[in-house]
Amino acid sequence: MSYNFDGKIANQAPRFTNYTSAKCHCAKCNKIIDTPKVIDLKLEERLFTVRSYIGAKFYIYETKSGTAVTYCSQYCRDKHNHRFTK
Repeated sequence: MSYNFDGKIANQAPRFTNYTSAKCHCAKCNKIIDTPKVIDLKLEERLFTVRSYIGAKFYIYETKSGTAVTYCSQYCRDKHNHRFTK
């Protein structure tokens, strides 16, 4: 079994709907989705705290602003994210 990790792991925290809710929203359609899992990875002497949607249908991508964006589906990801436009 092979996995494609593109869009499933980010080294940034996602945008939340508000501070009282632990939910995220889709950057394209604004649908409320679950937050990604928080995973601590130790590589040699470094510790990384990453957010992961591995095993879920949602996507997460890092941005230049420092806050990751989330998508509810591959359709929304392809329509909104500049990486997938032709």
